[in-house]
Amino acid sequence: MARIATMIALWVIAAWHRLQVVNEAIIGSDSLGPYLQAQAALLGHLPRPPNPESGDALWLLSVPIVLLSDSLEALFSARFVIGGVVAPVAFASAWHWTSETASTSRRWAAAVTAGIFVAFDPGLLDTLVSGARSYAAPELIGLFTLSLALSIRAHPWAPAAAACTIVAAAGNHPLAIGMALGVTPLLIRLHKTQGGRALKLGLAVGAVAAVPRLLRVINLALCGDGISACLTRVAQSNVTGEVAWTSILQRALHDRWLVDMDAGAWILLAGLGAILLCRTADHRRAGQFALLGTAGILLIGLSQGYVRSYHLRITAVPIAVAAAMGLARVWPVAIIAAAVFVTKTYSLTPVGPDPGAAMRHDTVAQALPDQPLWVDRVWWDGAPLLDPSAVVMSAWLGGRSDFRLGPDTAMVVLQCGGDETSASIASGNGWSALKFEDHTEARQWLNTANRLPHQRGGAYDWATITNPATRLEDARW
Repeated sequence: MARIATMIALWVIAAWHRLQVVNEAIIGSDSLGPYLQAQAALLGHLPRPPNPESGDALWLLSVPIVLLSDSLEALFSARFVIGGVVAPVAFASAWHWTSETASTSRRWAAAVTAGIFVAFDPGLLDTLVSGARSYAAPELIGLFTLSLALSIRAHPWAPAAAACTIVAAAGNHPLAIGMALGVTPLLIRLHKTQGGRALKLGLAVGAVAAVPRLLRVINLALCGDGISACLTRVAQSNVTGEVAWTSILQRALHDRWLVDMDAGAWILLAGLGAILLCRTADHRRAGQFALLGTAGILLIGLSQGYVRSYHLRITAVPIAVAAAMGLARVWPVAIIAAAVFVTKTYSLTPVGPDPGAAMRHDTVAQALPDQPLWVDRVWWDGAPLLDPSAVVMSAWLGGRSDFRLGPDTAMVVLQCGGDETSASIASGNGWSALKFEDHTEARQWLNTANRLPHQRGGAYDWATITNPATRLEDARW
């Protein structure tokens, strides 16, 4: 009971810390994509991965969050609270990975310290604020770490759980599959503990779980330009130019360790060094797993010429567990290190580029007239403060379903920049929402402005959720 209570307390602390920055959440295609596809599933349509490099795990894991939320603010708050699960997962991972012959004080110190490390990891908060970058890969790799720890402790179902969680993690971000390299020093120990049959069964379960993702990859590979060229195009979609691999590596490591965590990085590095010197083989394997898994992610990223600090956040739980176990070799040191880590990282909270974005979109959604609507956008200048899909998603969460394209459908145009008019149903600093009888009237208003907007459109994204057969021409006005 004491362990369960501690895990709950750690989750509450981690969730509370994350909720302090929910106002900074970024609202955009990357952050909304999984929830839009989850909404498509709830509307009875076949969802697709929000982006080519991810998998179905993204939208599938988002379905419960969409079901539980009645606004964008509630949706992102729920996601931030769920993100705090890394703390109890790290606690349980360190507890089970620490040898049962170790002292109770050492096991408790390692577990609590691991939980605190990830609860206050500034990089994990930044990943939640961005709404993308690795999606839920850090949490899923945490569950992968816990499943491996339980596998070492002879739980028969744990290998299958480990296989499924790494498949799901790779479905959130493909670089997460690099953590599989970290399993290599554990293979002999796992075979001795679990036996060949349990390991083969776990691999079989993982292979079945990977089928949807494999089918997606095959579809990407058959784009018509050759398998290698097709997959390379997807893998390098974020690569903007040739950069030496040494520079990429240096930047990723520097940003993850010295920018994300500042002085707290040295505490984790000290723990990693200590665990690699431990006399207990299973304890050393925790460090080897974390470091080789990190190497696996780096190797995959460098092979495609793109790896950043946020990719290394995927390893947050394995690194925290190994470091905490190392520091707990002298258990009071671990507790002191955890306290120092909090003091060094507590204030390193991320600041989003558009604070209050979720609440702003909720405000517009609540102001929409009660009739069938076409919601679109004109972005004249300044920041893109409103997104049509975000407004529609907020309204969906609130229980509405009357959004469609069509020549006779009333239209709400989200204006970013420009001058407010009498057609405004809601407005704020740099934005307004304008209501028109149909898209013809909206077009006449646009023509009277006699200037070219920075961007016009955006309804296509939400329209394909309500009707997957929507064509791009259908959303033009």
